Order: sequence, then C-alpha cells, then structure tokens
Amino acid sequence: MSITNISQLTSADFKAVDTLMKLNSRTLGFLTEEALLESFLNKSGALGAKTDDGQLVGYLLYAAYPEYFRIVQLCVSENFREQGIAKQLLEALKKSATTQKIVRLRCRPDFPANDIWPQLGFTPLDEKPGRSKEGHLLTLWCLTLAKDDQLTLFQANTSDETLDVVIDAQIFFDFYEPDSEKSKPSKALLSDFLVDSLELWITDELFNEIHRNNDPGKRETSRNRAYSFLKVNPEPSVVAKFDKVLRQNFPTNTPSRESDVKQLANAAASDVNIFVTQDQDILGTSETIANLTGLQVLSPTQLIIQLHELSEKQSYTPKHIAGPSLSWKRLTFEDLTSFPHNSFLNHGERKGRFRKKLESFLASPNSYECQLLWYKSKVVAILVLSSDSKKILTVPLVRLSHSVDQKVLFRRFLITDTISKAVGENLDTVKVESLGLTPSLETDLLEMGFTKCQDDFVKFCFSCCLDHTEVLSAIDELCPESIGNYRNMSSLELERYCSPLSLTVDQNYFLIPIRLGYAMSLVDTQQSSNDMFGGKTSVLLRWDHVYYRNKSFHNVLKPPGRILWYVSKPKSQIVAVSHLDEVEIGTPKDLFKKFKKFGILDWNDICKMCDGNISKKIMALKFSHTFPFRKPIPLNEIRTVCREDGLSPLNPKLQSPWKIPVERFQNLFRLGYPDRS
Repeated sequence: MSITNISQLTSADFKAVDTLMKLNSRTLGFLTEEALLESFLNKSGALGAKTDDGQLVGYLLYAAYPEYFRIVQLCVSENFREQGIAKQLLEALKKSATTQKIVRLRCRPDFPANDIWPQLGFTPLDEKPGRSKEGHLLTLWCLTLAKDDQLTLFQANTSDETLDVVIDAQIFFDFYEPDSEKSKPSKALLSDFLVDSLELWITDELFNEIHRNNDPGKRETSRNRAYSFLKVNPEPSVVAKFDKVLRQNFPTNTPSRESDVKQLANAAASDVNIFVTQDQDILGTSETIANLTGLQVLSPTQLIIQLHELSEKQSYTPKHIAGPSLSWKRLTFEDLTSFPHNSFLNHGERKGRFRKKLESFLASPNSYECQLLWYKSKVVAILVLSSDSKKILTVPLVRLSHSVDQKVLFRRFLITDTISKAVGENLDTVKVESLGLTPSLETDLLEMGFTKCQDDFVKFCFSCCLDHTEVLSAIDELCPESIGNYRNMSSLELERYCSPLSLTVDQNYFLIPIRLGYAMSLVDTQQSSNDMFGGKTSVLLRWDHVYYRNKSFHNVLKPPGRILWYVSKPKSQIVAVSHLDEVEIGTPKDLFKKFKKFGILDWNDICKMCDGNISKKIMALKFSHTFPFRKPIPLNEIRTVCREDGLSPLNPKLQSPWKIPVERFQNLFRLGYPDRS
C-alpha cells in the first residue's frame, strides 16, 4: 500500500493514534486521552500519514511556539518503517512554519530513534540527565528551519520556556535523601517532565551549610554534587543591601536563621527572582519578603503546581456535577495557599504530617491528581487519584470536611463518584488505601460493594459483558488476595458487587424512558453538569434512588432487573444503566412517606402526577448502582441493534417501559461501554 495522504489529524483519529502509541509505548511513553485530545488532536498539533485506504501508519505530535516547534512524539508503524514516512511528516511540519525558526526535541540516546534524528537533519546541541530516579540522559536535538540563522541554532539549548529558580540548602540535601513524604516534594523538582521547564540554581551559602557536616567524606560528596548546579554570582554590594533589609525584619539568632537570610539576600541580588524552600517559617513570611526584595518565595509543591497549571490548563477546568453549585476542581496554587488543612484532619493527626502527605502527591502532578469537591463555594472534600497499567484506580487520600452537612450523603457520593470515574476511564478496579481515608467512610465502602483486601478496600467495576468464570478469573488476576470474597457468590450477587458488569443472570431487563427534568437528578449526570442549574443536589449525592410513574405496566416491571435509561431531550439516547431493586404500588401518601428521602419529587409534584386524586395508586421504582454510559447510545443505533438481533422492532416513540431480552440488553450495553483497549 502506498502513502497518499499527509494531513492534520483530528479527534476522529483518536483511536488510531492511541492504538499506534500503545504498540510503541516502551520508547514513546504514554499520553492520557485528555492530553492527546486537548493538547494535540483538538489543537492542530498532530500530523498523520495514511495509506490510500485510510490506515494510519505514522503520526507526529508537536507543540508550536512563536520561535520554534517542539516534537513530542514521532511514531511510524513497524511494518512501514524505512519508507521515508518520518521524513514526509517532518517536511509537512516544516512547511507549516510561520515565525518558527527551529524544530527541537529531547530523546534518550539509548533509544533506537536516536539514530534517526541525524538522518533527518537534526544536530545534538546539549545533553542533560533526565530528572527520573534512573537518571537517563536526554539529548537535545535541533533542526534549523532558517538556513542563515546559525546563531539561533547554537543558542537553542537555552529555552525561553525555562524558569530559573534558586533552591535553598535543605532542598539540595533532600535530593539525595531516601524517599519520604518530606523529601518527595523536593525530589519532584528533578522530574523528567520539568527538564525543559526549570533550571535550578544555588548560592554560595550552600557551601557553608555543607561545611557544617562533621563527616569529611560526606562534605566532599556534597561539594561535588553542588558543583554540578549553576551558581548565582550577584554583585556583593547589592547582596549587602538586601542582607541589611532582611536582618531588620527577620531574626538571625541561630545558625540556621543566619543562613536563611544569607541565601535570601544572594537570591534577591541575582537575576533569578524565585526562591524555593520547604521552610514553613520562610514560606509564612513570603509576602513580607516579596515586598522587601521583590523575591517570590515558593515551596516545591507550589512551584510545580504553577508550572503544571500553565502546561495543562484543561485539566484544571472545573467539572460541574449540578450546575455551578456542586463541582470537582483540580487543586490549584491559589487553593493550596488557603487550604483549610484543619478541616480534614483525622483524630490525633497532626496538621504538619497531613500537609506533607498532601504535598507529596501534589508534587507529582503527572502521577497523582488532587481534586477538591466544591459545594456552594466551600471545599467539602478532597480526593487524590492515581491509575496504573493494571487498570486500577488507586485512591491514596480521600477526606470529607468536618464542617460539611449531610455527611452520610456526601460520603456515599464520594464513593459513587470515584467508582464512576474509574468506569469512565475503562478501569476495572478501585482501590482505596485505608491510611489516607476518613475513618467514617469505611462502613460506607463495605456497604457499597468494597471488600477488605489486606489493609485496603477494593471494588471491581467491570464495564463489560462477562460470564461468571471470566469474572472470577479477572478478579484473581487483578487482586488475588480478594478472590475468596467472591467465589461463593451467586451470579446475581456477583453482578451487583462488580457493577456495572453485565452477567447472563435470571432477571428482567428493561428500557425505561425518563423525563429530562428527572433524568438530570437521577441518571443523566452529563446533562446535569451542562445545565445552568443542574439536577437536585441532595438526589445526585445518593447511591440509590426512586422514580415515580403512573401504575401502567406494573405487571411487566418486576425486580430483580437491569434498567437502561432513555431520554428524548435534548438528544434521543440511552444515557445510563441501573439495577432495579424494588417496585411498589400504593397511594401517593404511602409511597411518599416510605421513599421521601430517595426521590426527586416533593409532595406537590406527586399530587400533580395523580391529577390531585391522592387515592389513585401510583408506582415507585427503587433502583441503585447507576452508572452513565461512556458513550450515550443514540436512537439510530438502538434501532440498528433491534434490526440486527432479529427481535421485535423498537417502539418509535419509546414513551413506555419496555421489557427486552437479555441479548438485546447486552448488545446495547456493549455500545454504551465500548472497549478502549
């Protein structure tokens, strides 16, 4: 097959790019779906090479800056290499240049691609150790686009995007300490993802700190390490001026405080205007220091969050749940400076210890995502998430504020929403680490399908169709320590414990239409998040719900069962799946009294439903384990399934509950949860 098309890729090419990336992940690394879409495919930052029949065989991901391009990934399918595809992709990038004069990238010299760059005209200009623990070297390769601009080429190793910062002595020493909650934020400054963003400087005062060590061998080792850092060299008279100002405002009654003032004075007198420290006393006076010297004082975590916010703006956009009143937002620099630590401490826990634990996660934003739950402009919960290659969503920290009302509802919502996040990312397991959670959550975790596995809580959330044996095998592979909790379960129990899993179980299956106003609070979280006012918050926080209907079809709706929820506005589509737990017929008064805390309707709404005749019997459907589909199923696809499975045709208006065979349920279920692997 010949390559006939080199063109810009879009979100429609996501699956093809993602598949090719995963096949070559050992040398390419990995980009999340959000990063791939928002940073490249949706921003004209991806070029692709396709065969004449539309097969993607190579791609180039890049970021365009005013003066240069930065290549993030260049990948060619193994079966199509040595055919000049990489060169074609690069030529297309060069032709798109406007003000850009250079193409640059970083690559490990031990990777096969390192032999390709010279062939494409790149020149190696710089090499520095990566920031990872292994310390792999990263070579800076540059390609000149303007042939007469040699000066720019040879200055390319100094990037305008690099931020210069002065580190204090303690951060320097932390770099070489064993991993701990204390040293982790400092060590995060050495991360690979910051290698092009950050340049670390030291002051002369560091050598005085080193000299205070009584061990000659350790002194020599530390000095040799210090020589590898850039050192500021300010004008002595300017240092003296800042030293005097600082001494007038800060105590120097100990060697440590004396050293602090000297380091601050040297940094303030240099061309670098950011000073990084973990010293809480210095950080607590950062505003005063800024007013006196113009020097910005930050902790490593604050600095990393600021840099990450700038590079990953999309991930810091609030994710609404119920209009503006209830939303998740990634913790920002501004949030950290005013974070109410005391509101989230467990009994007997020290604020300093909790702060270090939190900052150890924040210092690794590519590994951990720290989210705050905001309710009516107040932080009510914090959740830290991390996912790995084993399809597990790990929760090392989850805390509920002491001051929040409706604690039970918010506890249940935290758990439900975390499971939904895992399902949304096609992850099979949620693991909550017991050392990081609010103790009152433990009972809720167990009641909502988690099992105790060693010291942690584990729940499986398979979003696929499996048989009983396949489920047990998957559990045994993901967490063998927990398999004993599931072996003796019936298929019906196993399906609920591993929801939204679909097993072939002896139960009923229904397609039920639901009005938009009710759907926003009960099943359609996407619509609730997009609506200005959103759904009813007290209902959205629940794990189990009630939906009131007229008594019609009560002979059909029998539990246990599964429900596919269909909404007709703003789009006609199936949006979610639930378990049907109970169906009860009764008078409005009796049902409202029994299910008042579960439903969205108040008494006046129920009276309207029965036309004011409160003796007229109505029906209450009690359901739980509701999960939105990753891909809502539009009406045309529903009808296609009906035609293809050879079963009865779909009611075109879909105004009433409809009992469907298990085969049709599972065909639709698979459409709602497409496999991303």
